[in-house]
Amino acid sequence: MTLFEEYIQAARGLIFVATAKDDQPSLRIMGFAADPDRPNVWYLVSQPDTAKIADLDQNAKVAIMTPLNENGARIESNQVTMVRSKKTWQDVQSYFTNPVFLKNHPHPEEEVLLELTFRSARLAAYAGTEVVTFA
Repeated sequence: MTLFEEYIQAARGLIFVATAKDDQPSLRIMGFAADPDRPNVWYLVSQPDTAKIADLDQNAKVAIMTPLNENGARIESNQVTMVRSKKTWQDVQSYFTNPVFLKNHPHPEEEVLLELTFRSARLAAYAGTEVVTFA
């Protein structure tokens, strides 16, 4: 398991996502699941009629941060894009194993599937930081 994958596990499936529309920032907390074959690709869902979707349709660039764990471990990046995925819920549903996610999204197949892709990320903790870059 890579260090990035360890930090993904520490996030427990939660992420803060910052979007911007017309120079107005917005911050949301969302549930995610990482692609096991491409850890720098994460999937999220959202209701289709939200401001978040309108923001993303205008600007796919986002900034993210995962919640800190007891050691301050978190993933941070502003080198991320989030777009509507070409995959379907059936393609990725097995990645979502967190029961809290499924409780909060009882019909994810009716929501917009989003694909978040990292170009690079900062793995930060109280003990130090490391930057990872993806091809």
